[in-house]
Amino acid sequence: MGHFTVVALMAVLFALFTETEANPFVYNYERLRIAGLICACLLMIGGVGVVLYNKCSQRNKKVEDDNSEI
Repeated sequence: MGHFTVVALMAVLFALFTETEANPFVYNYERLRIAGLICACLLMIGGVGVVLYNKCSQRNKKVEDDNSEI
C-alpha cells in the first residue's frame, strides 16, 4: 500500500508540472508555489504522525503491562 501511495503522489506532481509551452524556460510560478506548499504540508503531517505514533505506541504498551500485573 505504501508504494502505491508514493506512485500516486508522484503522478499528481508530474501532472502539475507537465504543461507544454512555446518557451521551455517560462515557468508557472503559481503552480510551483502551490505544489511546494502541498509537499511541505504532507512532509509536516508525516513527521507529526511519526512522532505521535511512537508516543501513542509506548503509552499503550504501559497500559497493557499494568493490566497484566493485576
